[in-house]
Amino acid sequence: MENRSEQEIIFGRRPVVEALRSDAPLQKIFVLKQAVGVPKDIFTIARSKDIAVVHCDRDKLDYLTHRGNHQGVAAVRAVRDFNTLEEVFAKVKRSKRAPFLLILDSVQDPGNFGALLRTAEASGVDGVIVTSSNSCGFTPAVTRASAGADQYITAARVNKLGPVLKRLREEGYVIIGADSNTDSDYNRVDCTRPVALVMGAEGKGLHPHVKEGCTQLVKIPMLGKVESLNVSVAGGILMYEVLRQRL
Repeated sequence: MENRSEQEIIFGRRPVVEALRSDAPLQKIFVLKQAVGVPKDIFTIARSKDIAVVHCDRDKLDYLTHRGNHQGVAAVRAVRDFNTLEEVFAKVKRSKRAPFLLILDSVQDPGNFGALLRTAEASGVDGVIVTSSNSCGFTPAVTRASAGADQYITAARVNKLGPVLKRLREEGYVIIGADSNTDSDYNRVDCTRPVALVMGAEGKGLHPHVKEGCTQLVKIPMLGKVESLNVSVAGGILMYEVLRQRL
């Protein structure tokens, strides 16, 4: 899965702890000298995995993180690459419940991507599929926004969503597309079956050919004057509707 030699910096206490708990290939951890309240897990897990912990001054951490909110902790990690599509489907087959996939059509903002991954991990999504063009990749900003949840997500990047949606239809998935222009509310769809939830790009929504590949388009009721919700907020509502029905 990890096939790049590039490096990234993960910073913030929780993201670093989650990276340590996962199989992320961390090379070194930097901790601020005399920092107070640094989680003990950082030291104990790093020791068990033979990952060096270096105590440094604030200037070093500020330099590594471009003066980000590092909370006195940063880690050097080889950049994560995407899984293959077949790895996603293999994980789905191992699931003990009805399959649940999240598909992202050109979500570009790292904050949105990270927030969606965080909710996906929490709500029981088995795998994430994103488009190759106009989509965000795995970056330090995504790790921060996901609070480290991206380390646990199996995610594939594909050139075209059409063949993927066709395969899912043939396998009996209900493919739910988020679309503010439809008349069907999101809570009227049976989500106890295998589900693929499709979220569109910030501002533009789903591409027309992606809409055509969905079996059901749904909207979230809006009572205020704004026309739509942020994609990560909308995705969170829809993912938890799937979970609500299954619980």
